[in-house]
Amino acid sequence: MPSLPPIQPYWRRFGSFFLYPLSLEPLLACLGFGVLAGLAGAVFFPANLVLQLIVLVATLRYGYKVLERTARGHLDDAHVLVHPGHGGKYLPYKQFVVIAIGLSLSAYVASIGGVHLAMVLLVFLGLLLPANTMLLALTNDLGESIAPPRLWALIRGIGMPYLGLCACLLLLSSSSAALLGWLVPAVPPMLVGALGGFLGAYFMVVMFRLMGYALYQYHDVLGLAVDVGFERQTATVARPDPASQRAAESAALIREGRFADAIALARGELAEKPGDMMANLRLHRLLCAVPGEERAMLGHAAEWLPALMRNGRERVAIDVVEAVWQHEPEYGPPLGAFVLPLAQAFFDARRYAGAARLIKGFDRRFPGHADTPAVYLLGARLLIEHQRDETQARRVLAAIREHYPDSPAATEALRLGELLDRLAAAANPSAAG
Repeated sequence: MPSLPPIQPYWRRFGSFFLYPLSLEPLLACLGFGVLAGLAGAVFFPANLVLQLIVLVATLRYGYKVLERTARGHLDDAHVLVHPGHGGKYLPYKQFVVIAIGLSLSAYVASIGGVHLAMVLLVFLGLLLPANTMLLALTNDLGESIAPPRLWALIRGIGMPYLGLCACLLLLSSSSAALLGWLVPAVPPMLVGALGGFLGAYFMVVMFRLMGYALYQYHDVLGLAVDVGFERQTATVARPDPASQRAAESAALIREGRFADAIALARGELAEKPGDMMANLRLHRLLCAVPGEERAMLGHAAEWLPALMRNGRERVAIDVVEAVWQHEPEYGPPLGAFVLPLAQAFFDARRYAGAARLIKGFDRRFPGHADTPAVYLLGARLLIEHQRDETQARRVLAAIREHYPDSPAATEALRLGELLDRLAAAANPSAAG
């Protein structure tokens, strides 16, 4: 049997990104944004500003939906509005905050280092902006999207093609205005606003589709969980993919409001492939999105999380736990053995609040558990690195050494306490003397 061709790199599929907004749903969305933009140009201040802001936010939200769905491997369909993922409800506002932070930093640098240094910083921040946008779409977390380690990990994972991606996005970002200027002489003045809104939305969708595809192209390197892997993606070229057909049927059921049938379809797929991560992920997302399915969502999570932990998929597991928390804030793993590795995964991902939430009250929920000293040690690290509370951290470290002297955590607690002492002495040499 001949091997399947590898996924095409983004620079060989460039033309498809321009065709994507011309498919039915993206085209209707762009036309709607154009109509709103034209309406904004026909009303008076301040209503026109409000409408323009609404158009911008709506376009960005749709763009983030396109980015997220493309990054998950959905390359041959356009059902974005009905997709039950997070879809970026607040992502445009988080994007505005990121831009405001960048401009504020540049202004501060200009005040102390001059305009030229500020321009260098702006160029550098501009190179980071695509990575920030992609992280926002995947994590929906402002802090994580601007964390230098996460930004660097994404850029390093993509490698040199990331610079090409930045260049393409730069050209696309200026294409809307250039094309509008070329078309204005041939367009009635009353339609210029609508045309500008349509072109702005069109090129925005192209840019987000491009970023989503770049993430999908490197998802195995970046550790991104996708719905449609490379093998299934390329197999659809030669033959229909039953999973894709099932996904299309599920999307149709959701559009018709037949949520129970969509859930039954997802459960049927999972019954056929009980260990398949993508089938589990689809059912999980559907249960999270449909109101009234909280108990079913918790039941499925309780069955799926142990399998994820056993298979080393902690990053997927923490996403599942965070999704469950949106509906059940008091949720915690029923087995104590899963708490520490899950909390450690949260900690390694710099999601410190989630790690603290998991280990809170561990000794009361699981009295006498073997992981208790290690959980205390992780709590001390959270106090040091996240809350900057070294005083309380020292108390926790001392308790570990006192109550669990023979545990590996006690040795690490001693080392960590000595490190704190050395850092304190270095920061205040007079007191040390």
